[in-house]
Amino acid sequence: MSSKMKWFLALIILLALAAGGAYAWQARQSAVTETKKEPTLQTATARRGELVVSATGAGKVIPAAEINLSFPRSGLLTEIAVQVGDKVQAGDTLARQDDADARSQVLQSEIALKEAQLQLQQLTDAPDAAELATAKANLASAQATLASLTESATDEEVTAAKQNLVSAQAALTDLLNGPSSEEIAVAKADLEVTEIALQKAQADYDKVSWRGDIGQLPQSQALQQATIAYEKAKANYDLKTQGATAEALAAARAKVAQMQAQLDALVVGADAEAIAAAEAKVVQAQAQLDDLRNGADATEVALKQLAVDKAQANLDAANKQVQEMQLLAPVDGIVSAVSAEAGEYVSAAPVISLVQQSQPLLEALLDETDLDKATVGCEAEVTFDAFPNDIFHGYVTRVDPSLTTSSGASAVRLLVQLDDYAKPISLPIGLNASVDVIGGRATNAVLVPVEALREIEPGKYAVFVMKDGEPQLRTVEVGLQDFTTAQILSGLEAGEVVTTGVVKTTGGSAAK
Repeated sequence: MSSKMKWFLALIILLALAAGGAYAWQARQSAVTETKKEPTLQTATARRGELVVSATGAGKVIPAAEINLSFPRSGLLTEIAVQVGDKVQAGDTLARQDDADARSQVLQSEIALKEAQLQLQQLTDAPDAAELATAKANLASAQATLASLTESATDEEVTAAKQNLVSAQAALTDLLNGPSSEEIAVAKADLEVTEIALQKAQADYDKVSWRGDIGQLPQSQALQQATIAYEKAKANYDLKTQGATAEALAAARAKVAQMQAQLDALVVGADAEAIAAAEAKVVQAQAQLDDLRNGADATEVALKQLAVDKAQANLDAANKQVQEMQLLAPVDGIVSAVSAEAGEYVSAAPVISLVQQSQPLLEALLDETDLDKATVGCEAEVTFDAFPNDIFHGYVTRVDPSLTTSSGASAVRLLVQLDDYAKPISLPIGLNASVDVIGGRATNAVLVPVEALREIEPGKYAVFVMKDGEPQLRTVEVGLQDFTTAQILSGLEAGEVVTTGVVKTTGGSAAK
């Protein structure tokens, strides 16, 4: 073999060795590339901590309750005692109507009750010696009259009968002639004296009439007595100035006729009718005496008691009317509106409005997607725009069953009650706030990122737990969740490592 051929074979061998080295280097580089393309697992360690699930919405202060107050009947408004913004307590007087007529009715009702009670007392009290003596005297007189009719009249009896007839005739003459100027003057003077006494008693009564126990005051009793005295004096004056009435003249003429009949009976002798009438009077007088000795008739007592009850009911109604002419605050609150002024004639329409703010109440709106967090009893944290550094705590007291529309979007309306409110600041109606409704809170809980959860079927979850460098699937019970964190109730302990997916490598991308 020539030397030229040897060099040619040597070149072929060198080329073959170079090609093999290149292939080996390329294979080794491909293996490295394939190794770099393998995905890398991302992990997280289960930890203990607090998880709060909440929803944020807008809110504003509203009154806990608003009460519209009005008078039960129409009347002239004499006083408005409050202004808008005033704080009032239950029982405070807010307004008054003109109650002059009502108070006068109370006075008249008190007098009527006293009279009815007196009549009942006189009927039910045991008769005293004077009443018994009078009844016995009436019986003796009736018996004497009967005896005079059945026995012959003496000269003395005839003379007495004539004198009685003369007296009756004189009384009739006086009525026909009318009272003298002196009698009228005396009656007028008596009327003026009693009128002055009544005015003084009324003035004394008006000074204390605001008290609730006016019926027991000396001024009330004095006014009653002065009223009765005035009425009697006025009746006597009217009688003197108006002259004898037809009834009085008729009675006087009847008296003359009676005395004439008695005289005729003594002179001529009594007839059967006169004797029968005298016997009837004896029976009547005897019955009256027996009633005093035996006590009052039960039916008559019942009627008098009924009169007392009716008078008491009238007095109660009159007092109630006076009370209803005062508009009182039924609860503690703040005056939110005054709809009338003193001097106006008001009807049953509201005059004053009150709002209660013992514990401020808020109206809050949440997005409808947060409906699962709007539950009665949930905690709430409130921050007012006017007090950004103060956090108020409360709870949800109501969730409306239907959605509402706010700014064109559907929202959940709920009410939040602030609890333990003791801050020295006022929260006016309409004050805006930000409301965080706490849908759930877990403390000292086992927490993992939500990316670690694998939903194996609806509502059931599992996680991959790293054991000896390898992920192992394990079912867990999941509690609260938000967008980033989940609470593990069972199946996993704090400190264990779970996978959360894979990360992108140099050679490509990998899915979770």
